[in-house]
Amino acid sequence: MLISREMVLDQDIGLNATLFGGDMMSRMDKVAGITASLMSRNRRFLTVKVSELVFHSPVRAGEIIEFYIGITRQGRTSLTLQLEVQVYEPVSDQRRDVTSGEFVMVAVDEALQPEPILWKPEMVQVAEAAHRAREGRAKRA
Repeated sequence: MLISREMVLDQDIGLNATLFGGDMMSRMDKVAGITASLMSRNRRFLTVKVSELVFHSPVRAGEIIEFYIGITRQGRTSLTLQLEVQVYEPVSDQRRDVTSGEFVMVAVDEALQPEPILWKPEMVQVAEAAHRAREGRAKRA
C-alpha cells in the first residue's frame, strides 16, 4: 500500500550530495507509526525493533520518494511492517528502489505499557492485498 510521498529538499542533503541514511530511517519510522495508527484504533505505538534496513541507491535533492508498506505479522500487542522506499520520477513514470526495512511496532497505553491492538479489519485487508500485489509484481519483474 502506498502510504506517503515526499520530496527531498536541499536541507536534507549531506556532504555526499545525497540524503542522510539516518534521515531516511527517521522518515520510515514515522511512516511505520502512522500506518500502525491507520490499521487500528489505538492512539500510541512505539518502535520496538528495526531490522534488515538495506540501502539500494542514493536519493538526491529534488527527487520524490514513495513509501510502500505491508503488514507481515499481526500480534496481540504488536505488528510487523515491511517498508519499501522508491524514488518516483514523474517525467518518465519510472521508479527505482532506494531502501527497505522491517519495523516492529507495539501498541502502548498512556503509561507506555503494551496494550492489545484494536484492529480495523477493513484497513488491514486493504494493506494485505496491496502488499501481496506488490510482491507479485516484484516476482514477475
